[in-house]
Amino acid sequence: MVSKIALFNHEAGLGKTAITFNLGWMLASKGKRVILLDADPQCHLTEMFLSFFAQTELEELYHKNQNIKAGLAPAFEAQPHLIRAVDCIGTEGQERLYLLPGHVGLAEYEATLARAKELSASLETLKNLPGAITYLLNQTAQKYSAGYILIDMSPSLGAITLSLPNYSVTHRRAPPKRGS
Repeated sequence: MVSKIALFNHEAGLGKTAITFNLGWMLASKGKRVILLDADPQCHLTEMFLSFFAQTELEELYHKNQNIKAGLAPAFEAQPHLIRAVDCIGTEGQERLYLLPGHVGLAEYEATLARAKELSASLETLKNLPGAITYLLNQTAQKYSAGYILIDMSPSLGAITLSLPNYSVTHRRAPPKRGS
């Protein structure tokens, strides 16, 4: 069973991406198999990972359909096949660490997912959309025998963020010291 840990905060620029990356590296160095999921359409985790480990550019991943949006496309674009595990990107320096890349177009699924959540009780065809993300993550974790999926989330409270696992760690600024 994979443990999913989602790092979220309403503010941007607080270090969620760096924490996700470093926590993944640390868990992998302790012998755990870890998938880093970039669920933020800004794709900072993907860019960070690629700059450290891969000779691949983000645009190449879009053309290879090797990203979160392509993995979810069968559900969100009514394609005639099941969701399958995404081919994650591995690392040379850390064999147990993988990236499930982000995609700027993931934001396009936001409205569809919000409507599906509202209408799923009345429209049979939309019932599978809310569970598509969890299904994709479980399939990909199984493919890589991953013990953890660390999720770098968008700072918004949109439908995709709300559909990700409820195992969240909130990174907060320290409260101001008294008298300052």
